[in-house]
Amino acid sequence: METPHKHVLVVFEPGRSGAAAVELARELAEREHATVTVLSVVPTAPSGSRCGNSATEYNTFVREAVARELDQAREQLAGVGDRAGFELLAEGTDPPLHEWVTRARADVVLLPSRRRPLRSAKHPAAAELRRSTAAEIRIVDAR
Repeated sequence: METPHKHVLVVFEPGRSGAAAVELARELAEREHATVTVLSVVPTAPSGSRCGNSATEYNTFVREAVARELDQAREQLAGVGDRAGFELLAEGTDPPLHEWVTRARADVVLLPSRRRPLRSAKHPAAAELRRSTAAEIRIVDAR
């Protein structure tokens, strides 16, 4: 028998695989009474005197767009109540994903699959997370 998960972390991305990962997190939360953290990674453009124009406005726009996408996950997890939390991770500003996962003490990390023609479902963060964290890493395909 599997050990129940206490903390499920979902790296959310819009699309069918992202929705499937959130749905699996909801199922685990209901079945195992786990807490769920949904994390969206916010890409950032470099900004500064050597990068030409300031990317501050662009980065703000992207952050707002990712926050709106996170609302989809919030709706899916409405039944989980206060056991669900939602976070934004800004690339280049916040700690890298593998450090964030370690600090969060997640038991399992759900990554939405990214399919390419003639290749298996993968996620670019999976290998690094498997090397650097004790969490179980699952790649979730669209249902």
